[in-house]
Amino acid sequence: MRVEHMREFVAIRDEGNFSRAARSLFMTQPALSRHVQELERELGVRLLNRDKHSVSLTEAGERAYKTFRQILRAYDRLADDIAGYKAGLTGRLRIGMLYYTIRQDYGDAMERFSAEYPGVELRRFSYQPQEVFQALAEERIDVGVLPRADHPDADWLCYQDVLSDGLAALMSVDHPLAGREELTLDDLQNETTVLLRDDPVSNRCYVEALARVGFAQQRVVYTDNIDTVPLELKRGQYIYLIPQSLPLPGFEGELVEVPIREPGLSVTKSLAWRADNDNPLVPLFLEMARR
Repeated sequence: MRVEHMREFVAIRDEGNFSRAARSLFMTQPALSRHVQELERELGVRLLNRDKHSVSLTEAGERAYKTFRQILRAYDRLADDIAGYKAGLTGRLRIGMLYYTIRQDYGDAMERFSAEYPGVELRRFSYQPQEVFQALAEERIDVGVLPRADHPDADWLCYQDVLSDGLAALMSVDHPLAGREELTLDDLQNETTVLLRDDPVSNRCYVEALARVGFAQQRVVYTDNIDTVPLELKRGQYIYLIPQSLPLPGFEGELVEVPIREPGLSVTKSLAWRADNDNPLVPLFLEMARR
């Protein structure tokens, strides 16, 4: 049962007929009539006696009118209380972002949060995944994005999953596998995989994902960070594992991404926060991000 329909029913009773009630509510009379019929179907009783010029309430309608007015008064008080709470809510919330997937990870949650809680200082920090993990460990941020993995001695971390995705192999267009439409893990048995020196968090996420389907990388080389991956791939016949929804733009015609088809092979990205973080803004932001 919708609050708007209750409010419309009360207006019909107070105005005495449908046309005046519709004008006061800035809606059409047929729409108003449909909403009353929906109320009657929900309650299983007739609420109004209708004629061409006026309406009167049935006995059930009178009971509904009194109850609806009480509900609406309580609802309006609650709305006013919440509006006052939002307007007076202050504090600081520190967000750790991955600079290359901000929109993918947060959508417009940060913009909506700032609009809904204008008194809150929202601070944004751009990181690599390992830096997000370290910032959470050192309590320098409240919420951050992490590739999900089983980190030893990190039972203090809580997660809210953002997305799960399959893996793809990124490689030079000159790689022997570059012309394939898709790959299997068997195709990767003898391939050399690039890992990131500065990002053991992502490395661990991918290694665990492969281990869950019974695959282990046999040969690896390391590069400095995600920005140097394309140079490494172009220099050698290597592959780099990457979520299928995370392309590396700017290397069209030089690199190709080939999806890996393997049941159960996926990685998950999550919003992460400390279990002992008592900042009341954290659950509000997480709820905003879920919408």
